Amino acid sequence: MKKLIAAAMIGAISITTLTGCGVQSTTDRTVIQKDDKQIVVIDDKQGVTTDEIALDKILSFDDIRVLDWISEDTILIMRENKDMPKFQAEEGMAYPKNFYEFNINTKEEKLVAESELNMSNGILSPDKKHIFYKEGIEENLTGFILNRETGKKLQVTATDSISSYEGQWVDNTSVILSSFSDGKITLADVDGNQVELGKSSQRILGNTCRIGDKIYYTVAGEKLYVQDLDGKNKKLLMENVVWIIPSPDQTKFAMVKHTAQTERTLYITDLEGKELMNLSKATQIYGVNWSPDQSKLAYITMEPENNSGGLFVADAVTGKVVQLSVEIHDAADPLRWSPSGKQISVTSMVFEENKPKFATNLLKLK
Repeated sequence: MKKLIAAAMIGAISITTLTGCGVQSTTDRTVIQKDDKQIVVIDDKQGVTTDEIALDKILSFDDIRVLDWISEDTILIMRENKDMPKFQAEEGMAYPKNFYEFNINTKEEKLVAESELNMSNGILSPDKKHIFYKEGIEENLTGFILNRETGKKLQVTATDSISSYEGQWVDNTSVILSSFSDGKITLADVDGNQVELGKSSQRILGNTCRIGDKIYYTVAGEKLYVQDLDGKNKKLLMENVVWIIPSPDQTKFAMVKHTAQTERTLYITDLEGKELMNLSKATQIYGVNWSPDQSKLAYITMEPENNSGGLFVADAVTGKVVQLSVEIHDAADPLRWSPSGKQISVTSMVFEENKPKFATNLLKLK
């Protein structure tokens, strides 16, 4: 079951249908009018600008997976640690993947933490002082919080107890966790304290987040639930919900809904799921993430039938959409904005000699 969920999450990433659109071209961009929306497609070359956004250049890095931004020049990545012994993985003998800090200008690396097991799903706390992450082999994962300054790590879940997708920072010191196996929702902090907030009778598949005194999560059947912190007043908020991504100020959601058998739609909604803006429709929409100032949303679409789609940025105020790249059309993780909102990282899974590996593109904006 977990493998099916993981495959669905990694294998679906982006697409926007442009049928029935009027098109006009300029020397360095195409403006597509669709219904009441205007999509500006920027060619994949340096120095292209529009009134809405400016694409300076795209940097590519092989064999690294970006987890988060530490600063404008430094990213947190995971890659093979060849100083550690190999272990038996599903694909064969492999080096464990550990965390490094990577300077995108100098290409210098600094080992953050090492383990004989894979370290994955690292997420920095808002103040960048701690990393919540998973450690283990395949689906047998354990949650930890790592202090970046001291290197000390605290185990915050039972051993081999969590799926590979759950765990989000609530503030600088605490993480909300949900368990696929037993439906428990837990709050863990940097001192190792753990408090159970509630328990779902159904297996929690994702989207677990805390906003104020409410907890949101989805279960099988794409059903979005909300409940109080004490586990009471649980109610079904909406159905057909694929993703919810809270805005930085936690006043609204970017929400991807399953709106037809082969169609997903990206909305901005209030916390009750009321539609505020309809941004995009596609067969798949993935990697959605807010810019730090919540003025924009970055996401990827894919249309398998005609191999179209790409990387888009939508203005969260006007609804205008800019396509930054037609070449980047999948992502293994949510897109990540740099602290200034001037850079976006995209990590994709590619195949080389029939073996999967990660490759990263950094889009630098003017």
